[in-house]
Amino acid sequence: MPSDLWVSMVSLGGVVLGGALSFGVQQESQRSAERAEERRRGLALAERLAPPERFIEVTAERLPDGESVRDHLEANRPAFLDVARVAVG
Repeated sequence: MPSDLWVSMVSLGGVVLGGALSFGVQQESQRSAERAEERRRGLALAERLAPPERFIEVTAERLPDGESVRDHLEANRPAFLDVARVAVG
């Protein structure tokens, strides 16, 4: 009888240890998935904000002294359009 009790206790200990390990792995997997999702959201936000930021940078440049807006736009139109296309996506 004592050997049956010993076997049952070792078996129960194995089940408890296995359950605890499984719980720990599940918790770590959950935290890892949450961190990955948070990182993905941050990158997606940065991607969405990059074009408007670049557009603002391009449009905020000052005109050189003595140059009209029309002259500046005509002279720099191809370069501006290239940068604007990249900025807008």
